[in-house]
Amino acid sequence: MSAGPLDAGLSAEGARPSSARRCADHRGGDTPQGYNPTFVGHVIEGVAYVGGTFLIGAGLYLVLRGTFPAWWQRRMLWPLVRVTPRVSHLQGWTAVALGISILSIVFTTAAPETLAGLLVAIALVMYVGAVALYLFSTWLSRRPAA
Repeated sequence: MSAGPLDAGLSAEGARPSSARRCADHRGGDTPQGYNPTFVGHVIEGVAYVGGTFLIGAGLYLVLRGTFPAWWQRRMLWPLVRVTPRVSHLQGWTAVALGISILSIVFTTAAPETLAGLLVAIALVMYVGAVALYLFSTWLSRRPAA
């Protein structure tokens, strides 16, 4: 028994559906470009989860230690001129806020709609806070010594 025209991806008239129609019918399988968007989405979520967790860990390290690791070269601290414990703490809190922002966005994919909206708002506030802390700590490191 051979496959009918509908089983072969053909319409009842025997013509292939347009690419727009094929994309509209797409439900997580391979795309005409040859990748599975569901799988790619999960990979991106995983990378973001690991990155956000790493930022929180590195930020807590800076907050608790009050200094950058000795093995960091000067070029890795580029915008900072004088790294004081206060500047290191602020940079640590910046990393923690950015990590929380990333994790909040990652968790929106699994949360109910109302909670996802709240997570997006938290992510936005944390991101803006991280930018403000980063700019303030950079300004502190570059201001003239009193």
